[in-house]
Amino acid sequence: MSDEQHIADLIEDLEDFDDDLRDAAKKELVTIGEPAIPQLIEALAHNLSDVADEAGDVLAAIGEPVIPVLMDEIVLAPKHQALAIISTLTRIGESAIPALLEALNNKLNEELREYAVRAFGGMGTTAVSAIPALIEALSDREDEVRTYSAYALSKMGESAVEAVPALIKALEDESDRVKHHVAFALEQIGTPEALRALNGR
Repeated sequence: MSDEQHIADLIEDLEDFDDDLRDAAKKELVTIGEPAIPQLIEALAHNLSDVADEAGDVLAAIGEPVIPVLMDEIVLAPKHQALAIISTLTRIGESAIPALLEALNNKLNEELREYAVRAFGGMGTTAVSAIPALIEALSDREDEVRTYSAYALSKMGESAVEAVPALIKALEDESDRVKHHVAFALEQIGTPEALRALNGR
């Protein structure tokens, strides 16, 4: 049996109802590491979300070698697979932040910027180093980027206090959806300045 076929068989085991078999397959795939990455990324597009989730767990456990491959793939992936990639990057956590910041700085690709801020939102306070970039993204030309930037800041709570002035300004955004998420972020940060701005609306 070829190595590729063995990896394919292990990924097929991720669909099994037997918890022990799934766990054993995941453990072996993590041990295989980088050679399993391409097929695991394909599995993120699986029509069973549980399989995609299991594949995401394996990729996150493999860690840093996965990041550049995921960032290349997310540009080409259909939406459902891209969202699974975001979830995987979120689970990888801090070591994925530099690549996500680079994506957020891509002025030509609005979807890539949206995916980056969505990932930061999933990380919560793990992504506090991204706060300056998220503040800047509140002024992005795309509604979805502004919306998910505000959402990401809301998940950071008090850690995002430096974002309060920009969020107050964003209460005047032309998009009601953005304004809703901005208001929620101010509420979650909860400083006197943030709450005064909300009460004064």
